[in-house]
Amino acid sequence: MSFIGSPQDRAGILSFGLARFQSILTPRDFRTIARRTGCAPKKDRPLIPEVVCWLMMSVSLHTESMTQGLIRAWDWVRKTCPHLPAESVTEEAFCQARKQLPLRFWRALWDRLQERYQQRFASAMRWKGRFRVLAGDGSEVRLPKAPALAAFFGRPKNGKRESRQPQGRLVAFCSVFTGFCVAFKFAALRFSEHTLLRHLIPNLKINDLLLLDRGFFSLCRPLAHHPARGALSDPHFQSSRRVSAADSRPRTGPMVGAVSSR
Repeated sequence: MSFIGSPQDRAGILSFGLARFQSILTPRDFRTIARRTGCAPKKDRPLIPEVVCWLMMSVSLHTESMTQGLIRAWDWVRKTCPHLPAESVTEEAFCQARKQLPLRFWRALWDRLQERYQQRFASAMRWKGRFRVLAGDGSEVRLPKAPALAAFFGRPKNGKRESRQPQGRLVAFCSVFTGFCVAFKFAALRFSEHTLLRHLIPNLKINDLLLLDRGFFSLCRPLAHHPARGALSDPHFQSSRRVSAADSRPRTGPMVGAVSSR
């Protein structure tokens, strides 16, 4: 699998798979989306929406604590946003800046990222230059210990006790060749993977190859009967000529002999 992006972009934050995003999301895009969604900062501050986004993406790629991840990510983000001071902001300041970005901002950013990515890197996602190869699967994601999250998503249970942390169910379609997430659904545990996958099927397009494990085998029929986006409907052929009755007599010729009964 070839890496998309110049060798210079592989250092720091961009070496963790964000080079493709950084090459298509410019500072102007962040300012435009923030202004349209009503969350543009009214005064100059380090934690502008662009910085918060890059910090969130880089910190989410680590399993260490938020404090350690934020300090490391701050140095990486400074290579993309050189106006930032050398000293990292506190975890509390980062969380406050993140709360100021509403859900509509992230949805608008996701829509622009989807459109830009699939336009620029469409050839890298295709097999034999034609088929977009996707893989679909599901997973359970642990969430912070918050009463509202626990009430909505639920906690998994076993025979002995209930889990301390709430969990949600995530099902996604990802590009096999680039790893880009084309579509996803994140819902409560009461919804099965099959239910979420049914809502993702309309995102498929013509010439898409979808790889699923045998756990989704029961969805073969819905997948086979779902018309992909851009697919043509079955043509209805009509002839203006009158159809004559078929001739039941056997034909003779150099390759076909007369039928005889013995």
